[in-house]
Amino acid sequence: MWSAGSIRCNGFCLGRYWSVGPQRSLYVPGPVLREGANEVWLLELQKPSPTAPVLRRPDAAAPAPGR
Repeated sequence: MWSAGSIRCNGFCLGRYWSVGPQRSLYVPGPVLREGANEVWLLELQKPSPTAPVLRRPDAAAPAPGR
């Protein structure tokens, strides 16, 4: 689980996140993506995790963590 931090894709800031909310998903605008390999940077400020879940669709129906 992620706690608090920010995510960048190819140098473009996708946004910040916090386990308290209110966001549940961060989106990557199409023009940000490149053909071939893309670079994603995740800066976790509280609890680093060896894996980062990536979803193909937003998880808007799930309750926010801790609620």
